[in-house]
Amino acid sequence: MTQKLVFAAAVTLVVALGACSTPMTIVASWINAEEIKPDPYKSVFIIALTGNLDVKKAIENDLAAAAEAKGLKTYKSISVFGPFSGKESIPAKDIISRKVAELGCEAIFTVALVNKEEVTTYVPPSTVVVGGYYPSYGYYGSFGGYYNNYAAVYYDPGYYSVDKKYTIESNIYDGKSEKLVISIESKAVNPGDIQKASKEYTALLAGEIARLRPMKK
Repeated sequence: MTQKLVFAAAVTLVVALGACSTPMTIVASWINAEEIKPDPYKSVFIIALTGNLDVKKAIENDLAAAAEAKGLKTYKSISVFGPFSGKESIPAKDIISRKVAELGCEAIFTVALVNKEEVTTYVPPSTVVVGGYYPSYGYYGSFGGYYNNYAAVYYDPGYYSVDKKYTIESNIYDGKSEKLVISIESKAVNPGDIQKASKEYTALLAGEIARLRPMKK
């Protein structure tokens, strides 16, 4: 393989990896300094409000693992109430409140998808010339000359790209007063593998919560 073709292959790989990336970012966060307790919470009830059971399980498990690593006692809704998903099977708010009080949870952590949109973008056609020039007519006299030079020119036809964008909201409520104490809004673009996206989201939340409320020394 010529140096030009090696370079072209490398460019193609970088472009492909970039297309598979799943950016996940925090766009807004807020802490209720007047309501949040001075001491860190010691227990939390975690509930992911989603109809996708695989997503619900992954998020609740990952959030629980992250909280337990910080020394918190955790309770997951999927374990307490079973794998509910549709609106008809979601426990009433009073039932959840009673269970939180019964378990002695000091905080309630909710995760919910609040918006989903598909954005279609047209990518116009383009021609990429590796090495900065087109092969001249004289190279057509042999296969080797033609291949080594013309293979450095790539034409990409125009196409439509559809991106799926999700807005996710995570809230932390005080277990007793049920007042909102922390809220974090995040956006995800084209999330792929559930397990990978869940872990990435959990790490993002953990970092933002630590920033909003640093651990006491």
